[in-house]
Amino acid sequence: MNQARVQFARKMYIQSLPEQDRNLFLYVDKLEAELEDEADTEQHYLKLLKQHTPVIQAAKELNMNPTTAYETVQRIEANITDQLPILLEKTKLIDYTDMLKLKGLCPPEDEKKYLLLNGLSN
Repeated sequence: MNQARVQFARKMYIQSLPEQDRNLFLYVDKLEAELEDEADTEQHYLKLLKQHTPVIQAAKELNMNPTTAYETVQRIEANITDQLPILLEKTKLIDYTDMLKLKGLCPPEDEKKYLLLNGLSN
């Protein structure tokens, strides 16, 4: 579940970005994920990154200067790394299993866990 918390916290941070930064970062992230899916090995992935340069593609698509786009993506990635521990502290995992069973909203013999991943603001 820790990986889910990390992904949730990362998503919270990205959603808090100004629209232009968020759009750029999500576009680059999508292109990189597509290349990762296409790659057979880590080396192949790195080669695809060099060939397709997602940041430059995103800059063209979003009518941005490539240098500005690159610097923006690097800044966002650095901020995510710096902010992640803080965001993880604010992210709580709440177990609602017993409450749902008491209210009859799930069978008492149900072995499933009902969890809520909650990101607290400020």
